Amino acid sequence: MTVANQIVDISVEPLEERRRRRRAILRVGVPVVGVLLMIATILTIGLYANRANRNGVLALSHNLIDTVGDRIALEVSAYLGPAVRAVKIARDLMKGEAIGKRLPAIENFSASFLRETPQLDSFSFADADGNYVLVRRGAAGGVDEEIIDNAPGSRQAVWVHRNADGEEIGREEDPRNDFDPRTRPWFIGAQKTDGQFWTGVYVFYSDRQPGLTVSVRHVESDGRLYVFGVDITLAALSNFLSTLEIGKNGRAIIMENSGQMIARPEGKALLRETNGVLTTVRADELGDAVLTSAYDHFRVEGPGRRVIEVDGRYYITAVTPLQLANRDWSTLIVVPEDDFIGFVKSNLRRGLAMSLIIVAVAVVLALLLVRQGFRADRTGRLLLDRQHAINRQSAALATVAAAAARYDPALNEPPRVLTETLADVEGARRAAIWRVAESGRILRCEDIFDRETRGHVDGLELHRDEFPQFFASLAKGDEIVVPDASRDRRTAEIHRVLMKPVGTRVFMLVPLRQDERSVGAIWLEHATGVTGNQDFIRAAANMLAPRMALGTATAASLERASTTAAKAAAHSGERSFTADLRIREIEAANIAGDVYSGVAVMVLEFTDPVTMAARMSGCANSLSDNVVCALQELATEHDIPYLKIVGNNVVAAAGFEEQNSTAVTIIADTAVAVRDRCAALLEEDGREQDFRIGVDCGMAIGGTVGKEPRIFNLWGEAVHTAESMAASALPGTVQVTEAAYGQLRHDFLFRPRGSFYLEHIGEMRTFVLAGRL
Repeated sequence: MTVANQIVDISVEPLEERRRRRRAILRVGVPVVGVLLMIATILTIGLYANRANRNGVLALSHNLIDTVGDRIALEVSAYLGPAVRAVKIARDLMKGEAIGKRLPAIENFSASFLRETPQLDSFSFADADGNYVLVRRGAAGGVDEEIIDNAPGSRQAVWVHRNADGEEIGREEDPRNDFDPRTRPWFIGAQKTDGQFWTGVYVFYSDRQPGLTVSVRHVESDGRLYVFGVDITLAALSNFLSTLEIGKNGRAIIMENSGQMIARPEGKALLRETNGVLTTVRADELGDAVLTSAYDHFRVEGPGRRVIEVDGRYYITAVTPLQLANRDWSTLIVVPEDDFIGFVKSNLRRGLAMSLIIVAVAVVLALLLVRQGFRADRTGRLLLDRQHAINRQSAALATVAAAAARYDPALNEPPRVLTETLADVEGARRAAIWRVAESGRILRCEDIFDRETRGHVDGLELHRDEFPQFFASLAKGDEIVVPDASRDRRTAEIHRVLMKPVGTRVFMLVPLRQDERSVGAIWLEHATGVTGNQDFIRAAANMLAPRMALGTATAASLERASTTAAKAAAHSGERSFTADLRIREIEAANIAGDVYSGVAVMVLEFTDPVTMAARMSGCANSLSDNVVCALQELATEHDIPYLKIVGNNVVAAAGFEEQNSTAVTIIADTAVAVRDRCAALLEEDGREQDFRIGVDCGMAIGGTVGKEPRIFNLWGEAVHTAESMAASALPGTVQVTEAAYGQLRHDFLFRPRGSFYLEHIGEMRTFVLAGRL
């Protein structure tokens, strides 16, 4: 399991941070909750209104469907009632007489009824002997009569055509007519009952149209049987159903409870041909999925209203029995629910769409409220931060004023309090105070404070020849504030030399001006408050400038005196320019020649020259001075004949004598002692381990060079390899070559470092020297 270290910002007060988060949640949460409540309210109202309107509309639709059902029942009763009355009148008219004797009366009665009752199609009169009279509608308002005299041996069938006035306009015999009324359903059914008999829907023999017949019987006192029937066509009833408007897409049918169709808006759909015979269809054979489903529910659940779902749509259905004598008929009404409540849904959608405008306005207002709240909080925090900054600056100004009053550049005391105060107040990585010297040709560092390492450095010098643009800007008294010093021509070289090694970019400089000339400067690196706190830096500069100017004049006098003394010392030989750290001449007798095959070399490299120039805490000497003094002591202690400092490197060597097998051991002991002494000095001063040590043994070249005093110089492969070992070593460690390891492994403790590539030599193994065994 991987455990991640938490980073805690100790500069943030937990309670204040919680309060800030709570305020932020309230700033955002209250408007958001308000908008959500508004949306929820609108949806609730919309859903309630939709449900209420839907229920109300459905209740009205039920009333409408009941009304339509009553109208259909009334229309069917009115449609079938005349046929019942007509057949009863015909029966009473024919009492006591044979059909042949009453033929004129039959013709007049039938023609009159057919003219007055359009739904009646024909009258039929028959007796038990097969005699038959049919009176039906003819052309141009006339009638056609079929008379069948079924006397034994002399059957005769005649068609008589009469016009609207009852005059005979044609007569024809039909010898192929074999019609026998006694085989027809209306005759068979009527002779078995004393009341009215209704046939089912069937196709009429005469005109091949669907219809039904109502018939009654009459029995004379002598037992003679007569049957009277009236044919009713269903086309008119279907046309009536087509005129009904039940919503936009509603429809109604009349059917028998067994499913046999009586009438529907499309009358032609009542017939189907099976094996060349026309028959009527059932309700579940129409190919209408909605009607079929409604009929199936009726068969299972009986009559009544219900809502069914077919193909994802809802339909209102109603099955109402028709109150007809001896007939099991019902009306079936089917209406899509959307025909009644479609406008409710559309109104709901429009209402919700219009509500979106209200929601949008509320969202905008909420955003403005949140924005205003955050702006108020931000303004409050800025004011509070500004107040804290003012308080810090006031305290810092008091500290700067007191420190500036005591500061005197001529006393060679670094203004550490000033640089620490400037860095802390501005939140800068580094703060520095510089003094102009030698008539503006040199800018000398009085003190540099690094806020991360809490270290101080002084004594650095910048020359005008190296930084002409920077010195020109400083001489004019320009303030410099740049977010990236590497991109500004005035500060590019400053960034490369001093800022890049520590990784800073933001740069600010305020010149110290006195009598219209620059006597120094304050600069900050990577300050978080550069743009907002320039006034504080200017105030500090104004307080520091007079002291800097006075100190500059005194320092100039001291510099002139020092220069004169230095020149005198140079003439008298008091100052030495030699790089030798230990004055111990190598005896000529021990020198085999200019090439030495067994020299052991140690190179000490300091990785941060700026840090090495800094003064140690509680000491007037620099860190490099203390380190070099320690090196000289160790060289004397271990009898090192060659110890020289070149830049930020120190080179020590031994083994100039022939057959000297202890040279590499002496250098190894010296390297361990140097490592420990440097580490102790740096740790004492609170600094990082900014040094590396490399050791090698092998061939080297040496000899005395120059005029008096002549200097012994050493170079060659062993020196170069030791320098490479130092340059590639880890900070604070001693890295040795494989050749040195081979001679030291029995007396010292090592750990492998890996392979190392050397130019002109190739790849070789290296080791880290830990100490003696």
